[in-house]
Amino acid sequence: MTNDLSWVEGSFVKPPDYRAAKCKSMKFPDKASFPKVTIIIPYLMEAWFQIKATVGSLLWATDMDLVDEVRFIDDANPLDHRFRAKLQALHQKIRVITNPHRIGLTQSKVVGAQGAKGDILIFLEPHCVMTPYWLEAMLSRMMQVPKTTVVIPVIDIIQEYKEGRTAQQLYQKAGIAVGNFKIESLEFGWMSLLQRNSSYSDPEPYPAPAMPGGIFGIWRSWWEESGTYDEEMGEWGGENIEMSLRLWRCGG
Repeated sequence: MTNDLSWVEGSFVKPPDYRAAKCKSMKFPDKASFPKVTIIIPYLMEAWFQIKATVGSLLWATDMDLVDEVRFIDDANPLDHRFRAKLQALHQKIRVITNPHRIGLTQSKVVGAQGAKGDILIFLEPHCVMTPYWLEAMLSRMMQVPKTTVVIPVIDIIQEYKEGRTAQQLYQKAGIAVGNFKIESLEFGWMSLLQRNSSYSDPEPYPAPAMPGGIFGIWRSWWEESGTYDEEMGEWGGENIEMSLRLWRCGG
């Protein structure tokens, strides 16, 4: 393990700051008032440069005093894609948990949350790029709403992440969209928020009838009380619909 972060600057392409002016001027509480966070990132057959870029941007954009642990869940990758020693050498708060056999994305998230000490769980993907104050913004919102609320950040678009691409080639600002799904097929999709709420004023937070499954924050107490994920779902797809329905029906 090392505290040398000289590698961070060259590990990823810094994204443009797409935040609204109101977000850029936002003042956050003293960090001592924020709850601690456990970050959970399952990975399978991921390229090392993408994982390293994720960690690099995380360390660049995040006040790590707010983070108890960053847990990477290795879903029984082949040896050349486990990266255990490499990952744990990047920062002292990174821990790698290796599944003894392949159990899939959904169950890997459940494994990652087991025994976590953070009051809030934040699930991420192994090919993300964070922007400054992303964590403070999420935590501030989570402290303002009931603990049965799942909070999802605006997720801008990363084009196919290839080495050597510029920020203009890689990143694209996302539209203001809301998650939904069709009852007949339980298929998740996005729709323009203005189609659902024509009076919406950007950048105010807004409710959504359905959540994507990859990136979200949830109070650990509510994660456990609401039943975590259904472990029989195995791989991926459908767990976000199941959780959306469960939140509706259980007071979330």
